[in-house]
Amino acid sequence: MTLSAILLAFAAFLGLVMELYKKSLRRDRANDNEIKLVALACSAILGYVTFRIVVGTGVDGGLNNTPYLVVLYTVAIYLLQLPACMAFWKPLVKKFMERKVDE
Repeated sequence: MTLSAILLAFAAFLGLVMELYKKSLRRDRANDNEIKLVALACSAILGYVTFRIVVGTGVDGGLNNTPYLVVLYTVAIYLLQLPACMAFWKPLVKKFMERKVDE
């Protein structure tokens, strides 16, 4: 339960970061491969952080603490951030950017 909450929180955070990256830093000029590469790199960083949290606190739920879990966490965060970005953060950031342009 706690592990899934950590993964979902990191995925939601990464979804926000990626949407801000696309809209603020790159101003919609980033191509699909660049976006996927940045999302994968950030997922790998957050996957490693998740691994360190799980190993340090023991909330693994009976999983063996192997470094291969970093790959599993990376893939899970990457896949979970896609719907978080598209369904939740994209409309909010788009509305914020439109309001910012109107001012």
